[in-house]
Amino acid sequence: MIIRRSRILVLTILNCALLVAIIALPFTSEAVGQEARTTRSHATYSMAGGNVGGFATGAIYIVDETHDEMISLMWNDKSKVLTSIGYRNLAADSGASMRPQP
Repeated sequence: MIIRRSRILVLTILNCALLVAIIALPFTSEAVGQEARTTRSHATYSMAGGNVGGFATGAIYIVDETHDEMISLMWNDKSKVLTSIGYRNLAADSGASMRPQP
């Protein structure tokens, strides 16, 4: 009977400690990705499929139309995941066409 009470007491103390940790943890610090304080607006995305020279597998091209960025992905059959082929900043690539025309 004494052993059962001591186990209940220990479990109660542990549960109280966990409850305090769960309540206090969100107030202690920010997530690492939030340190820069930069916020991105919501974006509009387009996706298209295509081929890449030298690869038997097709590629997926995802364009962020709001921020003028593009990422290309390819399916890796061995690991069963999408693998990044590359990233492009479309605004930087088309810098000459962004200038006002005379």
